Amino acid sequence: MDRERLEELQGALYCLQAAIEDVDGDLADRPSAREVRSALDWLLDNARPLAEMWIEPRTGAELDRDST
Repeated sequence: MDRERLEELQGALYCLQAAIEDVDGDLADRPSAREVRSALDWLLDNARPLAEMWIEPRTGAELDRDST
């Protein structure tokens, strides 16, 4: 995994963490069905980019080539 891909992964993970905190707060009180649906949509919108990521390990040959 190169640095750019790692930063992309970290950014998506941060968005998911923030969405989880938001949804926890939204659901702490007695939310209406509409508010629950809105919170779920927000969580899914922030989870999907992370779920769609596929990380490939870098091989030794790739690492050697990048360092030259």
